Amino acid sequence: DAYMNGYSDARRSAYFTTANDGNYHGVRQGIVTTNWTPYSGPAISNLNINNSTSQIVWMTAAESFFLRAEGALRGWAMGGTAEQFYNQGITASFTENGVGGSAATYLANTTAVPIAFADNSGQSGNNAPAPSTITIAWDAAAGFETNLERIITQKWLAMFPDGPEGWAEFRRTGYPKLFPVVSNNSNGTINTATQIRRITYPQSEYNNNRPGVQSGLTALGGPDGGGVKLWWDKK
Repeated sequence: DAYMNGYSDARRSAYFTTANDGNYHGVRQGIVTTNWTPYSGPAISNLNINNSTSQIVWMTAAESFFLRAEGALRGWAMGGTAEQFYNQGITASFTENGVGGSAATYLANTTAVPIAFADNSGQSGNNAPAPSTITIAWDAAAGFETNLERIITQKWLAMFPDGPEGWAEFRRTGYPKLFPVVSNNSNGTINTATQIRRITYPQSEYNNNRPGVQSGLTALGGPDGGGVKLWWDKK
């Protein structure tokens, strides 16, 4: 909701169906309710992906441009500027999703920002303020962190529906800024602000591969908890 609706992102129609009001609405993570009916009906958007026929592209052209944009931002020799690759990444993503004609206007937008979340089922306790104020258009005068947020936010949007990779980007860079879970039931093992950092070992691993689990936990340097960071998890 926050980013794609705030940006009036043309890729929404490729990613999702509209809800009962003709707009696009999602659901907060960690909601607590005894009435799931509003969330299984027309109040929320569904995915525009057919599990039996749709193909998921593991590495898109758009992602390759965003990788190079980050590299250039960090001062690495990428063969171009961060701005060039950032713009190419967005353009490629729009083209990949059949809305290429909207890319130029989107790239020129200097004012649109993410918006607050309003639960379309009417359960206002799930509402939340906008998680970020990052804009779309490249800003050469902005600092490193601001433009890194800009790159990773657009990379995250372009990688949909590859959730695991989006989660990895969030843990690696701290971006995009996301809504915290509504209800944290981790008994203090996971920080609400930084969110879950890893999947714990299943009981089957303890039953069938205990030495491997112990070796993994030693390398991890912490308990088998969802709040413990992996070695590459810097944010």
